[in-house]
Amino acid sequence: MVRTLIMASITTTVTSKMQVTIPEEVRKVYPLKAGTQLAWSVEGDALVARRVRGVAELAGCLKSDVPFPGREEEKRAVAALRTQHHARKLRKP
Repeated sequence: MVRTLIMASITTTVTSKMQVTIPEEVRKVYPLKAGTQLAWSVEGDALVARRVRGVAELAGCLKSDVPFPGREEEKRAVAALRTQHHARKLRKP
């Protein structure tokens, strides 16, 4: 979902350490907290900051109705595939 922030022009100042404060109006729409990473890009004549999502935020985004068989079953399946693969390699002239 793309959020559009419509408001009067807000001005911030870049400090001597090249830092800026994110205005309160923006923080209300895009809840950020200390430690949030932003990726910066230049798009035409606009400077754009996008939030970088961490791995923890992505947890559960690929949901499936197929149950996971378990680690041991997964290991057995991989071992069986390896055995089949090596058996085919050995049969080649």
